Amino acid sequence: MASFGWKRKIGEKVSKATSQQFEAEAADDKDLAEDDDASWVHATKRRKEILLEDCVKKSKELKDEGASLAENKRYREAIHKWDEAIQLTPEDATLYEMKSQVLMSLHEMFPAVHAAEMAVQRNPRSWDAWQTLGRAQLGLGEIAL
Repeated sequence: MASFGWKRKIGEKVSKATSQQFEAEAADDKDLAEDDDASWVHATKRRKEILLEDCVKKSKELKDEGASLAENKRYREAIHKWDEAIQLTPEDATLYEMKSQVLMSLHEMFPAVHAAEMAVQRNPRSWDAWQTLGRAQLGLGEIAL
């Protein structure tokens, strides 16, 4: 059988000074927790910026590798490198423009026109992109375009 007894209230023998000190420490812990949240958000934003910088750097390396492969007439490998770079930085119009030129060298006119259109869409002020688009359309036989 369980025994029964009276229990004392918690905090009955706690001094006011100890209680106030505990409350002050709890308030300090709350402020630190809010600072941790702010630093967490800042760290996440910074991490995202670093990832974007890494993507741009990697894309530039792939773009340069593709250009050197294209100069050595290794067109398929160059297209593969540029496709990887496009995955990292899809707004880079020069990648599409270079890809279009190589596709024209391979006599693949439909994909060349599509890539050139993407380049013009990404950067409508680029005369290189417009010139490549015109050459691709001529290669396709669309003189009126």
